[in-house]
Amino acid sequence: MFERLSDRASSIVFIVLTLTISLGTANIAGGLILAFSPLLVVIAMLLVITREGYSRDGWRRLGMGRLGLRAWPLTVATTAGVCLLATVGAVALGFGRFTAPQGDWVPSVIAVCITGPVLAFAEEIGWRGYLQPRLAFLGERSAMLVVGLVWIAWHMPYILFTPYYHSEGNHSLVLLLFSGSVIAFSFLFGYLRVMSGSVWPVVLAHFAHNATFALLLEYAISTDEPVVVREYLAGDTGLFVLLGTAVCALAIGISRSVASRRSAPVSARG
Repeated sequence: MFERLSDRASSIVFIVLTLTISLGTANIAGGLILAFSPLLVVIAMLLVITREGYSRDGWRRLGMGRLGLRAWPLTVATTAGVCLLATVGAVALGFGRFTAPQGDWVPSVIAVCITGPVLAFAEEIGWRGYLQPRLAFLGERSAMLVVGLVWIAWHMPYILFTPYYHSEGNHSLVLLLFSGSVIAFSFLFGYLRVMSGSVWPVVLAHFAHNATFALLLEYAISTDEPVVVREYLAGDTGLFVLLGTAVCALAIGISRSVASRRSAPVSARG
């Protein structure tokens, strides 16, 4: 369709397409089309709209060419580690207790380990693979913030118009916690993408977070106050997860700033 679009124009088209799809597919197939929509839009952008995908460089920008293995330990610590600490915090406050796994938990673990990476990739190839690098003209942190805001907007139809996601508890409080957590995740995942030069640590981060909180809360603790634990404190975007993720993102951002200042030439520092 277009031989070349600027990063600004490509970003706008991508955002418009993904948000339009989110409005129309939230109730279709339990949100499955919505879940794959970032990947589908990336394919459409590269092969139909801009045709960048007909060259190697078009795919290289997605960050799939390297694994970024050096970032994986930090990735797991700041996602699965935060979820574990959040669950420990909820138990320590008396809202639950740890229990041995019961029921058919092995098939659930296997299913999560198979479907989780696929769904994480379908999202992250859009947010951090395609969109974030094309928003680089805004500056590193501004790009992460914009991706986070788009990410929130993309989720909203699924939250507001279906009973499948964050449907329990005080809706205003849940939306506030959700929005804050997504912004924190956007900075954390964004830093992992920039530091590694790869989309794979971000895919791992997304999967590690989703799998850890889901399996812990479903099979590792028992609670008489499920809404408090799963929505307000230790769930997907609970308060403890929000705070832990924000602290990790802030720490990485500060360490990068310090390292950048130390490596700057003396003449550039004035």
